[in-house]
Amino acid sequence: MDLPYAKERHVAELAVQRAALLTKKMLRAIDKGTISKSDQSPVTIADFAAQALLISAIHHNLPDDSFVGEEAADTLREDAQLQKRVWDLVSEKYLDSAETEALLSTPASSEEMLDLIDLGCGPGGRKGRVWMLDPIDGTAAFMRGEQYAISLALVENGFEKIGVVACPNLNLENGKVHEEQVDKEGFGLMLSAVRDQGALIRPLSSGELQPAHKIERPVDVQNREDLHWVEGTTSKSNDFEKQQTIAKSLGGSWPGTDVYSSQMRYIALTVGGGNVNVAIPKKRDNKSWVWDHAGGHLILKEAGGLMTDLNGKEIDFGAGRFLGENYGRVVAPDSMREEVMALVESILAESKKGK
Repeated sequence: MDLPYAKERHVAELAVQRAALLTKKMLRAIDKGTISKSDQSPVTIADFAAQALLISAIHHNLPDDSFVGEEAADTLREDAQLQKRVWDLVSEKYLDSAETEALLSTPASSEEMLDLIDLGCGPGGRKGRVWMLDPIDGTAAFMRGEQYAISLALVENGFEKIGVVACPNLNLENGKVHEEQVDKEGFGLMLSAVRDQGALIRPLSSGELQPAHKIERPVDVQNREDLHWVEGTTSKSNDFEKQQTIAKSLGGSWPGTDVYSSQMRYIALTVGGGNVNVAIPKKRDNKSWVWDHAGGHLILKEAGGLMTDLNGKEIDFGAGRFLGENYGRVVAPDSMREEVMALVESILAESKKGK
């Protein structure tokens, strides 16, 4: 008998693998078709094309499910040349197996491609099944040939059920995640999880899914010197002064493993690169997009990790396109969690006094 969500997981893993192959092809292109969004973050034609393929695969197999994705097709509708470049990418075959390509489905026209991309403009919420996706998390790192991710997660009635994250440049030869330690020979790695079924890791390939093995996180640390931080120092929304103060109070080196992509930080915390992360927003009303966390969060949790917000609340994926019910984030080993949370509480209390 198949485990719960077996079909959804299989389709999601194949869909993410196909999107990862698309991005790997684009890495070889000199001109990645880069434009800027309203928040000045870069987006490439690969972002649009990967979103179209991800949604196409899920929508074909699970037509009643809805989507929350990062991209919208407005720019492509206004720029015929850019639209053609994305369509050319979407139209290609990426998996060696024709049977698998047929299972996933591909848009039949450029207009259908645009409509599929726009399915990602859904509101999310607590009711029904919502697929949350980031076609390329860490686009700037992708453009530099560093670590980036393709993420896809199923959230049902507000709870993560499936998480799949492909890391096409990930090379874990020394057991650590580094921006510049890139898989130049293969296709990188994929991590996936189903709620209450554990987390798996496997090599990405150009054909069928490769064999996977269960992720076993290291034994819980007992000493401060065993703490290793995972950070993203390019973030414009986090208070690094407070985060560094916490790290120094615990005696750890900061920033430790410094990676640009939000999803890659989850991967580093799961398979190698660190065991503690604290994110303190500069502003109380700072909002995080759900697709920067959905998927990677479940994989970390199913591998034995724990992340809450700064108030100790579980992460809520049912509040819409943002994590509107959570403030900041904390990941820490069980043995050190109480101490880390106490430091966070103290620093936030001091900050309030100073205002």
